[in-house]
Amino acid sequence: MTAVDGVVEALRDDILDGRLEADAPLRETSLAERFGVNRHTLRAALQVLAAERLVSFEAYRGARVRTFDDAAVIALLEYRTAIEVEATRLMLARASDTASPVPRSVTDANDSLRRACTEHPEDHRAIEEAHAALHHAIVAAAASPRLLEAHAGLLAELGLFMVQLRSVLPPTEMITGHDRLVEALASGPLAAESELREHLRHSTAQLLALRS
Repeated sequence: MTAVDGVVEALRDDILDGRLEADAPLRETSLAERFGVNRHTLRAALQVLAAERLVSFEAYRGARVRTFDDAAVIALLEYRTAIEVEATRLMLARASDTASPVPRSVTDANDSLRRACTEHPEDHRAIEEAHAALHHAIVAAAASPRLLEAHAGLLAELGLFMVQLRSVLPPTEMITGHDRLVEALASGPLAAESELREHLRHSTAQLLALRS
């Protein structure tokens, strides 16, 4: 692991664990001292995190933990919907000759999310990683490398999105919502698309409401 990789990993953990809150300043001098690296290395690490959409750079304010304005929340919804709805359509089309339209990888991922929510309800990071793994499993089941690549590029940003939803998305609701989603996937393309669109809209509306 390079020095840049080490800084990226530590700061990513701080952001996705919620230790660094949205809009928190990321001051180069203090961070370089914390990690024992030069400012060139620190800046390179911040650029990696900016590419993951975890950090933003603002004129006269420097680097900060990214916060979602309304336009960014809606843009993420639109992009996730485009990827996940199309992936669901492909998954179901390619499963038409199998006993179950929902692959075992998806139901296993949902089971893992349920366990994380019930056994460790205070471990937000574990729940959020299990949540991301479930949605990624749905996209992976489409067997479309380009869709999977695009969705993988969203996972860090999705993690930040979920961090900012912690106060309004209890584990019990996480379980209920994703059980309903997986059940809809087994009910055919129309039900699956309708439920997935509503599922994504609901979390978006929650974050928009928090910002108002």
